[in-house]
Amino acid sequence: MPLEEQRTLTRLAGLVQGVVWQADPQTRNATFVSERLTAMTGFTPQQWLTTPGFWEAHLHPEDRAQVMQAHAQSMHSGEALSLEYRFFAADGRVLWLRDLMTPVMEGGQLVALGGVMLDVTAEREQQGALRAARDRFEQVFQTSPVGLALIDTASGQVQQANPAFWAVVGGPLADLYGAGPHGQPLWTEPQDQEALRAALTGGQAAHDLPARWQRQAGPESPAEVRDVRLSAEPLDAQAGTSLLTVEDVTERLKAETQLKASERRFRALVQHSHDLLTVVRPDGELIYASPAMSEVLGHDGEAVRGEQVLDHMHPDEHDAIRAEFAKAVFGGPGATARLTSRFRRRDGQYRYLEWVATNQLDDPHIRGMVMNSRDVTERVESEQALQDSQKTFAALFEASPDAILLVDFAGDMPIVQCNEVAARMRGYTREELTGQSTYLSLPGGAALLADHAANESFRQRVRETGRLYFDAEHLRKDGSIYPVEINLALVTLGGREMLLSVERDISARRDAEAALQSSQTRLLASEKLAGLGRLTAGLAHEINTPLAATMNELHEATRLTQEYQDSAGHPEVTPDDHREIARELGAALDAAGRNLTRIGDFIRKIRSHTRDAATGRHSFDAVRAVDDTLAMLAHEARAAQIQLHFERPKEAVTLHGEPGRLTQIVTNLVVNGIHATPPGGTVTVRFGEQEGARTLQVEDTGSGIPTAVLPRIFEPMFTTKEVGKGTGLGLSIIHDIVTGHFGGEIGVQTHTGQGTTFTVSFPNKGPEAPADISRPAEATP
Repeated sequence: MPLEEQRTLTRLAGLVQGVVWQADPQTRNATFVSERLTAMTGFTPQQWLTTPGFWEAHLHPEDRAQVMQAHAQSMHSGEALSLEYRFFAADGRVLWLRDLMTPVMEGGQLVALGGVMLDVTAEREQQGALRAARDRFEQVFQTSPVGLALIDTASGQVQQANPAFWAVVGGPLADLYGAGPHGQPLWTEPQDQEALRAALTGGQAAHDLPARWQRQAGPESPAEVRDVRLSAEPLDAQAGTSLLTVEDVTERLKAETQLKASERRFRALVQHSHDLLTVVRPDGELIYASPAMSEVLGHDGEAVRGEQVLDHMHPDEHDAIRAEFAKAVFGGPGATARLTSRFRRRDGQYRYLEWVATNQLDDPHIRGMVMNSRDVTERVESEQALQDSQKTFAALFEASPDAILLVDFAGDMPIVQCNEVAARMRGYTREELTGQSTYLSLPGGAALLADHAANESFRQRVRETGRLYFDAEHLRKDGSIYPVEINLALVTLGGREMLLSVERDISARRDAEAALQSSQTRLLASEKLAGLGRLTAGLAHEINTPLAATMNELHEATRLTQEYQDSAGHPEVTPDDHREIARELGAALDAAGRNLTRIGDFIRKIRSHTRDAATGRHSFDAVRAVDDTLAMLAHEARAAQIQLHFERPKEAVTLHGEPGRLTQIVTNLVVNGIHATPPGGTVTVRFGEQEGARTLQVEDTGSGIPTAVLPRIFEPMFTTKEVGKGTGLGLSIIHDIVTGHFGGEIGVQTHTGQGTTFTVSFPNKGPEAPADISRPAEATP
């Protein structure tokens, strides 16, 4: 077909109030569907044409077999088919469609197939409503709350009546104009009876005739006078039958009296209400505004009468307001429309008002659209702020460098939502990770998930604290394990307990920490070697001197022994000579023994000083430990021409801890003092007491510590010494030992050019368990 003809046919198909369709007669696949398909079903023609079996798939299951059979018969016979069936729209609604299918046959063969689908949902609903109305009408006579009776027009004989009629009368009534059920008069006012009789016998209808009837006492109602409204309508002039309706308005009249009083109260409320009440004509003209107009918008209610309501509303919203307002205008009596719009105050500012327009055009007292408007500016601004906050949170959620997950706290703790970082960190896509139990991200997660007691214990712990912070290991999709830092917070969203988990991959940090630890270990080793170098120098000096004297004495003893041996039996050697040789030999051996004792004492001090610090916590003699340490440092002090003094206390000093730790403190502080003091200076060590606590002071007469350097002296790796002469770990180690191991404090007083005093305060009793001091006890500054 030429393109222009196709376009013409497409336009013509669009004018049909239905969906025009065409299908291949062999495959039954649609080859054309008009654009009205979208408006009718919500589906696009493209969906219909490109999806095999689309039409059959959306048939109602209860209608599918019948429809398919009817279509097959029509295609076989070539007869046109009109069939109604149910069809599922895109939004899930069930539509009733009338399908007018026309097969085209040539030579007994089906060569073309087309038709029109019409939406008959409303027609079906109307038919159903009509059937329901007919069913209800069959019962209305008996169930109507209004009394109904068929009476003889001339005699007033009651031919048929419903229960509501008997309830008003109070019992069976044979003659409307005669006596009541128990022989008592029915009418309390004869003129009312005559007015009804005159209307009926005159062949005229009567409407809303007021009357008063004497209702007889019944099983459930007392005898009393009731106000009624009577209406009569001749039904059949030949048969002389009329329909009488009786409405008991006793309660209504009472209610009307109460209503009038209520209306007076209502008017008072309207006048004092903070809500703005206005009455607007369908064209938008204001015909009434309550006094709240002044409070809400700053206008005088009388002054705005006759103005257009749209003149007080934001221009950008006029189209939406007209469309919504029209729903109430054309929706009939009682129809409403609701919208939140911006209204301009007299000062030019805009306020958000939520308004409801109700169609009261048929009310003779109103004759307009009643608009009830409430100022909701604060609420709207809060909602807008909340939306902005949610958008901000969503942006932060996605842009965060950390993994963020929202986990359902119940059941197996499935992941409800996560950002891209969380999925990538675990090696999954978001779709794969969402819905997965968070336990499966842990090594051995399946076993943990099966441990109900452990799960409940974890939940209880989270509920008690509200949040948890810890390091763990996670399992990637490929089976690799990586360290992660987790921050959990328990939140409540929509009444559900949820876990907000913020996670960070700390693999790089762990590697950096390991590298730093390795570097520190090497530095500490070099520090230890430096300390051993000083000890070796002192050891050589302190041992060589008494050892040389011992060798001399032993050499003398050897000579005397040989002399004694050579003099044995010599005629000129007297016993006195032998005794002299023996006395000299004994003196030489005694001197050698004293020298060896001195070497032994020194070696004992060396062992006390150099043994590993982790010897166990116990009470020990602090004075002896300091004395032994200073003996080891004496050579270094002499080499530096520094006088080393120890002011021994008169009383014993007992500390609780590891003696090697105290040795390390004294060694570092004294060596630092020696290095800071020029030749001829003094380093003094003393015990004391301040505020009930034992103190150890190391005082030097050196150059002092500069003010700019003083705040950093306890920092790790900080040193003022030349490169190669210090690691900057000494005072940092001492600080950790004093505070961590002994639970004490260390302070410093310094004066430039005069000297420095370090004061270590020991508590009466140290910590119950030693702190984790990883630096070796032998480390020195």
